[in-house]
Amino acid sequence: MQTRGFGVFAAVGVGLLLVTGCGHTPKKQARTAGQQVAAGRKAPRAAPPPPRQIDCDKVQCVALTFDDGPGPYTDRLLGTLRSGGARATFFMLGENVPSHGAVVRRMALEGHELANHSWSHPQLTSLSTARVQSEVQRTQQAISQASGGVRPTLMRPPYGATDKRVGQAVGMPLILWSVDTLDWRYRSASRDAKVGVSQPRRGGIVLFHDIHKPSVDSIPKVLDGLKRRGFTFVTVSELFRGKPLRAGQTYTEAVVPKPPAPPERPGSPAPGSPAPGSPTGPAPDSPAPGSPSVPAAEPPAPGAPGPGSPAPGSPAPGSPAPGSPAPGSPVPSAGQ
Repeated sequence: MQTRGFGVFAAVGVGLLLVTGCGHTPKKQARTAGQQVAAGRKAPRAAPPPPRQIDCDKVQCVALTFDDGPGPYTDRLLGTLRSGGARATFFMLGENVPSHGAVVRRMALEGHELANHSWSHPQLTSLSTARVQSEVQRTQQAISQASGGVRPTLMRPPYGATDKRVGQAVGMPLILWSVDTLDWRYRSASRDAKVGVSQPRRGGIVLFHDIHKPSVDSIPKVLDGLKRRGFTFVTVSELFRGKPLRAGQTYTEAVVPKPPAPPERPGSPAPGSPAPGSPTGPAPDSPAPGSPSVPAAEPPAPGAPGPGSPAPGSPAPGSPAPGSPAPGSPVPSAGQ
């Protein structure tokens, strides 16, 4: 009986050790995300990177934007942007989001900006206010669901078509562009690269479409060319950081303030002023500033007409011009 009781006690003790996890802490901490979900707890989700601190008043910034996606080439584009250390802004159509949910999630996790381009690309100015709001809100919901909770704060109206009523219905800043590559028209990677490198200027917003293969093919050269020009690639929100954007207002580029003029040194003359001690007026007989210089007069050659005399062969002063009637002759009347 004592032996049997000891065996029961030992079995219970081992069971307690297993339940409490004593001696098995690493295994307890190493539960997989799948086990946590099975237990009714959500695994922690990856979050987008924190905002970057880029001052585009001091750095030469440009914002690359891509419309009408996501599409079959968007994932490859994300790889190109990641390799080039560039972030961009994607103005997406809500109807394309559900079938490319993983791509939208990748955009968010790699620090790109997710933005609204309506649900089905209509001209918003031709729709009722209720339809405009539906186009926007359905897209907001689709992007938020696919991205893991990111709700766009910027909207680009299709075709750039907007007015005061549409702006109020959208309820977000409306982002247009300063460079339209027209990639949708020409479908030429070489042309897209040339325009994308040569035309942007500081504070600019460049329009591409990630649904066209030539457009996506051009981006490696665009990144390289703009880097050589000294540009930093930012999202639209980064481009306008510190400059509040108003709902319903349109924006085509970020205006960079001009640097202040260097202060004048005390006692230094103003630019263009005469040096100390110099006469304030022009020298005697000197031409006025900006007037053509006049060479010194030379005596005329023998036989040459003097100053103010008529050119050779011209009538003497006071004589009638050739072909004119003699003095006192009748003047023909009109119509003869």
